[in-house]
Amino acid sequence: MSVKKLAAIIFIYIMTFIAWMILGASNLERTNDSFRKLKSEVVSLYGDALNIHAPVCYSKIRKIREEIVDGKKVQKAYFEQDDLELSKSDIRIQVHLDQRKKGNLWFPTFRAAFSGAYEFKVKNTNKSGKAEVFLYTTLKSANSIYDNIQLAVNDRNMADVTPLIQKKEIPVTPMQDGTVRLKISYDCTGMESIMYFISPGPDDITQINHFTLKMITDFKNYDFPKDMMSPLEKEITDQGTELVWRFNKSVTGKDIGLIIPNRLNPGEIVSRVTFFAPVPLLFFFIVLFMISILSKIDMHPMNYFFLAATFFSFHLMYSYFSDHLNIYVTFVIASVVSLLLTVTYLRLFTPGRLAYLYAPLTQIIYLIIFSYSFFFKGMTGMIVTICAVITLFILMQMTARLNWEQVFGRKT
Repeated sequence: MSVKKLAAIIFIYIMTFIAWMILGASNLERTNDSFRKLKSEVVSLYGDALNIHAPVCYSKIRKIREEIVDGKKVQKAYFEQDDLELSKSDIRIQVHLDQRKKGNLWFPTFRAAFSGAYEFKVKNTNKSGKAEVFLYTTLKSANSIYDNIQLAVNDRNMADVTPLIQKKEIPVTPMQDGTVRLKISYDCTGMESIMYFISPGPDDITQINHFTLKMITDFKNYDFPKDMMSPLEKEITDQGTELVWRFNKSVTGKDIGLIIPNRLNPGEIVSRVTFFAPVPLLFFFIVLFMISILSKIDMHPMNYFFLAATFFSFHLMYSYFSDHLNIYVTFVIASVVSLLLTVTYLRLFTPGRLAYLYAPLTQIIYLIIFSYSFFFKGMTGMIVTICAVITLFILMQMTARLNWEQVFGRKT
């Protein structure tokens, strides 16, 4: 093996690397473009992320202030708002996973049943009979579909729920014990996440008293958004998971959220596998190079070029067949075709043991197993590391007695 041939093999590898980056970028752009178009259609039909805000209750105190208008003192009335303490919150959200497919992409849609019971402590009330205390709660997610809306104030059902839709305050008269009670429930749809906002704003800190939120899901593969509170209790059931957030006189600026799981989308997996493709080819070339030296098989750089093309064919088929076939079926087809190309090519000029055993076995490990590891989230790095260490050990044992000066100095 001359240095020029080795340089030619490295050049072939670099050019194949560039081709994979172009294919990966193309896959990523196609996926993002398709996702943007199809997501808007799913949102219009099913709704976007479900955002639920804690209700607020406040009193308005009428005050008078003097202002100078055109040189004259004028008295003007204004209202000073005083927020009341939310003394108790009992919330239950039941989530049913209902993933939908649009075009060739899956979307993490869901159906949810929300019910909340709240209690506010009133500091002072208007004894004249006029309402000075107001409730404000709305249905924030405009794209979601709400059904079976129930609203009760001070244990009395309200037939008119337009204040929830029109974002209007509800005048209330406190009960005899000086509290205001609110119950609200509804069924709705959404996609991607459920968020329950405790604090009024992103940078606000609020006190939560006697707070309980139970979220019951029929799935287990969930996640939590960044900077959100984790549940204090987790229980895995036969149907899914029960998550409980429970606080008593706590102060926080964090909120509660849940990310809905989604099925594997072809575009996402294909792009990741394609960008990772140079790593399997590097392992394959190194092992094949060592075997050819030990077996004294003279392989031309053009042979490496065609073998690189068999690897590239796997990702090319995987990329475009996935638009029309099941992602697992596509993976099997691409794997079988790539293996056949390698075996039928090597059998023409190499010994049978290399063509029918060493090369396909190496390709199965470094191309197929490495690529399939992307179906298991978080496992790819560990699988690659284990295979890399094992490969290093085998190659070191096989080549320990080689005279490398003689290998690279030998004329062919």
